[in-house]
Amino acid sequence: MTENRIDLESICELKNKKFIVPNYQRGYKWRAKDVEYLIEDIAEITQEDHSDYCLQPIVVAPNWIKKVCPTCGHIIDSTEEGYILVDGQQRLTTIWLIINWAKHNDFKVDWNFDIHYDTRDDSNKYLNEIKEKGNAEDKRTCDTLYFSQALEIIASKKERLQSFFDNLNKNVKIIWYEIAPNEGPAHFERLNNAKIGLTNAELIKAYLLTKSNKEKRARMACEWDEMEYKLQDRSFFAFITTKDSIYNKEYNRIELFLDLYTGATKQNKEKDEYYTFNEIAKKFEKDGKTVNEIWQDILNIYYRLLCWYNDNFLYNLIGYLVEIRGDGELAAVWKECNGKSTNEIKENVRGRVTHNIPQEDDIRKMVYKDGRTKNVLLLFNVLSLMSVKPNAKPDEYKYVFNDKFHFDLYKDGDWDKEHVHATASESLQSKVEWVNWLKDLDENLVKERLGENKETYLNWIKEAKKVKSEDDYRDIKEDKNQAFISLKKDNFAIMFKNIVDAIEGSDGETDFKQNSIGNIVLLCANINRSGEYKVAPFSTKRRIIMERVKKGQFVPLGTQNVFMKVYTPTPGHFYKWEKDDSYDGNVKSDRDNYIDAMIDTINRIK
Repeated sequence: MTENRIDLESICELKNKKFIVPNYQRGYKWRAKDVEYLIEDIAEITQEDHSDYCLQPIVVAPNWIKKVCPTCGHIIDSTEEGYILVDGQQRLTTIWLIINWAKHNDFKVDWNFDIHYDTRDDSNKYLNEIKEKGNAEDKRTCDTLYFSQALEIIASKKERLQSFFDNLNKNVKIIWYEIAPNEGPAHFERLNNAKIGLTNAELIKAYLLTKSNKEKRARMACEWDEMEYKLQDRSFFAFITTKDSIYNKEYNRIELFLDLYTGATKQNKEKDEYYTFNEIAKKFEKDGKTVNEIWQDILNIYYRLLCWYNDNFLYNLIGYLVEIRGDGELAAVWKECNGKSTNEIKENVRGRVTHNIPQEDDIRKMVYKDGRTKNVLLLFNVLSLMSVKPNAKPDEYKYVFNDKFHFDLYKDGDWDKEHVHATASESLQSKVEWVNWLKDLDENLVKERLGENKETYLNWIKEAKKVKSEDDYRDIKEDKNQAFISLKKDNFAIMFKNIVDAIEGSDGETDFKQNSIGNIVLLCANINRSGEYKVAPFSTKRRIIMERVKKGQFVPLGTQNVFMKVYTPTPGHFYKWEKDDSYDGNVKSDRDNYIDAMIDTINRIK
């Protein structure tokens, strides 16, 4: 990159330059609508825009002509003759067509450049005719068809061309990106075959290095590498971006810092792909900022975000805000907090979190289908890691997080709201799943709660608990296990409903307690959507969750605590999740204790 040169130049700087389209490029293929769009886009520039219109980058490499000694074969001299046009061929050829058609159709255009297609004779003959006469005969070949269609559009837009040329000469700039001669084919391969265009990041890097002296270039390149390396740290990157972030490609992550510096938004970049580069070039060329000042401002953004990352309070709350509001939230926090003290930033972030927290009564009334429920559950799990210093000193901040929430692991999966107490009455799909469900049942509980068919159910439960080896499971799968030959889909569905209703209580979509937030946790979708979990009793769900915890797999702390009944002062059992109070209302249900804990936890931040 340090050998490459990049600049923002007036398009008139192309005057008298010669461009060669190499043989590895395809021919001219712009459609009529592409030509029309270019003409209209430039013609519509108004002085009120107060900014230059920037064409996409023109990537070129010097074209060296070598002279070889006929006797010994050694190179005796080399001269630079024009530029190999690596990228930007379609756009540059279209501008050339407009200029040369206009010269022969009553427009005064006092500059031009030359373009030559290597190994494409039909293209060169056609272009020479246009240069000489303003028109050419379409031979209907693949090389001339698109040229002729482009000329038809140019002619149809004759009344717009005066505005086009007025703006072309005054307002239009090109991003001139000059690479080493031997880099041309590799750049073309990446830009055209891999479909990865030049990014704002690599253009800005080359631009800043171009404008710096040798000593500063070396330091800047090291610091750039340091930032890019840190952005590959999943924990750091996940706290400042969403799962579907526009920065979620390894080659453009650093644009996050560059966009914060320029104030670029998603809307800016949709309108102008190279908005970020253009804004940085403007700061240098029009606003009088030095490269060192620009670079130091970008570095300051990186180091400040690093400080936020290392502060558990800012990490957890900014990570939460970004997750629920999107990438634009980080930019909003940065805009409001840039230049403020750490405590002022913390108060600002805390205020942004508390501003939209539902009132206590609203939380108690929340149900599964409420759009706010998932955000409240996430906030509860994040704040479960927080404590409040009761006797904080005047210069201390009283809110303290004991740990970081794993936004990296959270964003690795899809997260659902899931009922703690089973709601589905449909049966599991395979006999192996039926047996695993039966294994988790408490025989004494079934004996106590069930009446009719009790003995049959107990027999299946006893047989299920004997199933342990792979051979046992294979026999069940192949329907060779005699104990379960008579267990069919219909009678399992009846047994399933009877046992769930007896142990967990009947439920339905209209049951408020069943669908209340007090019966909902945040859970990874690959568990939630599995058949075994979705319809399992509380005891089975608890086993699955605890197995994940024992294996070191990520389960949010609030969800873990629910299945360990941490929020119930003296849990008497772990076979079901109590929805109703007991002992004439003197002992709160698991559901109500959970809601109380959720509200108390969220109130810590207020």
